[in-house]
Amino acid sequence: MKPTLYMYNLHNEKGRQLELLCVSQGILCKHVDAALYNQPIGYVTIEGFPASDTPAGDEPFEDEMLIFKEFTQEQIGTFLSQCRQANIPPTPLKAGLTPTNIHWTSIQLHKELQEEHRAFTEQKA
Repeated sequence: MKPTLYMYNLHNEKGRQLELLCVSQGILCKHVDAALYNQPIGYVTIEGFPASDTPAGDEPFEDEMLIFKEFTQEQIGTFLSQCRQANIPPTPLKAGLTPTNIHWTSIQLHKELQEEHRAFTEQKA
């Protein structure tokens, strides 16, 4: 299976740059529509994963976020290094697809990544 990059709120120049980089590296690239933010990430990223029948409750977020599917840690590192070399601005909220987060909604993952980023930023300061 090919590595796939799922992009949130990147319908802009940065998103176009990421798409070009993905194409040049043989990586599939998909934009996630805000209408799917309350569905399990597995539903968004894995064919046949069941949808949630829980009604949407949380408001979609506007931050940029990336999910890496079928990437090894080395491939993620290489991809992020190529982003820096191409002068693509960093995306602080990013995660690999895991057996745990496939059951979360995009909104839940977004909240978790915000907390991790905040803790990391405070630790660096």
